Amino acid sequence: MALTRSFDPFTEMLSLRDAMNRLLEQSFVRPSSVLFGTGSRMIPLDVLETEQGYRITALLPGVKPEDIELLAHEHSLTLKAKYHGGEEGEGQQQGTWLLREIGSGTVERTLAFERPIDANKIEARYENGRLTITVPLSESSRPRRVSVRAATPVSAGAAP
Repeated sequence: MALTRSFDPFTEMLSLRDAMNRLLEQSFVRPSSVLFGTGSRMIPLDVLETEQGYRITALLPGVKPEDIELLAHEHSLTLKAKYHGGEEGEGQQQGTWLLREIGSGTVERTLAFERPIDANKIEARYENGRLTITVPLSESSRPRRVSVRAATPVSAGAAP
């Protein structure tokens, strides 16, 4: 006969601790989730640095290309996108929302780069909810190869 314990106070304390952490995180770290009923929205990015510059991939599902805005400066790039919610306006069914996580609004993310970028040569391509941005470095910040010349030998009788 095996004896099992149905109540373990240590596991109960850990779950209470997790619940308190979640409550504090929602209240202080992300207050918008408590005030507005939706979680904070952030644009997920991948940023790859190359010798020529940077390649950025942003996931923007459900956003139309005309609702995406890129603003470039010497050392930064700002990406703004406007989401249009799920069932808004015409054709909305009457009923009570049980869960509503598909919101609408504008999201924005700014990347700061260590080296200056060339804002005039940035290219962006949007396909299937994936935005790919190529950000070249400015010519002045790219590494250059410097040629080294041999010094001319000084003759024995000449003063240095």
